[in-house]
Amino acid sequence: MPAQCLGAAERMKTLSDRDRDRVQLHPRQTTIGALNKPAAPHPTPRRRRTAYQRQAWKVVAQITQFRLMPDGSIELILFDAGSYVRAGLPSPRCLSSSSRARRAVLAARARFVARCGDPKPAEQDLGAVVNVSGVGFWSSRRLTSQAAPNGAELQPVTSLRLIVGCR
Repeated sequence: MPAQCLGAAERMKTLSDRDRDRVQLHPRQTTIGALNKPAAPHPTPRRRRTAYQRQAWKVVAQITQFRLMPDGSIELILFDAGSYVRAGLPSPRCLSSSSRARRAVLAARARFVARCGDPKPAEQDLGAVVNVSGVGFWSSRRLTSQAAPNGAELQPVTSLRLIVGCR
């Protein structure tokens, strides 16, 4: 497995961390605005110690942009009603045989690429509307635009269904 896949955060992003069985994979419907509300935990958890991290969440959102990240994952920028959250489709080479929901994660990525095309390292505008489910993840990155101000993300995406857009 490549070195960029081996950190504690990377293992959580692929559901291959030691707490992966504590995650409720049946998604709870919510909004991006609601994901933006909780205060970020300090320090950023390196294990699944919060209820947010132990739950899959489902939102309806517009994918405003997407891009290929250096580790091979695809980053989606999701928007709805004035709020943003980022979501990730991990690289297949970072998923181990012990990654929980491996088939669902791979299927979500394959579905996105088949319908919306191969991502490039530069951000690509999109505008597609999706139902997306993913596991709660607290990012240590505090981005100033097009991201949840509290660092909330959906990593990994476990389900993605295009409603409008792409082919």
